[in-house]
Amino acid sequence: MIALGVVALATLAANGSRQLRYSAVALLGVSLAANVLTAGQLTVTQLAVEGCGALVACGILYVAARDRTYGEDPGWRLWLATIVAAAATAACFATLRTASSETVIVPPLIGEDPSGVTAQVAAFWLISSGVAILVTAQTPVRGSLGAILMITGVELLVRLLTVPQLGLSLLLGWVEVVIALAGGFLIVNERVVREN
Repeated sequence: MIALGVVALATLAANGSRQLRYSAVALLGVSLAANVLTAGQLTVTQLAVEGCGALVACGILYVAARDRTYGEDPGWRLWLATIVAAAATAACFATLRTASSETVIVPPLIGEDPSGVTAQVAAFWLISSGVAILVTAQTPVRGSLGAILMITGVELLVRLLTVPQLGLSLLLGWVEVVIALAGGFLIVNERVVREN
């Protein structure tokens, strides 16, 4: 449960940041908290692959910012995205969860979550937040942020599958890096247009 709170707070920090560099660092925090959330379900290799994918993606966005002042003021979009994400998370969990019983067993603050409730809530939160940020984005800064949050949420959902995970981890890690590269390219182009 503590890792779920860290995921939520890091998502809000990334969404609310006015500077791209701070958003990139917050995205790395989201990824680390998501990995801690389901660390017991992954091998060391899978954790390394997903951690490296997140580190590279956040590093690309950090470098694309070039300085501390570059970013986008979320303004009212922060509140709209947060409200939409909270409502969508509750609706998704109520209708799409894979928990086998009708009653949800809330896991302890510290410890394992054998039913996967925490991972599902975190995944729905990240996907909903990503969609809400993408809908309200004006520039590639927030668009990249929303897309990477969505991929992190999909990584959490994929971990709940009972299939070999390494190939899926590699695929999603690469998708995360490709999204960051596309976002970095768009960010650099936007800066060139603004400066000329």
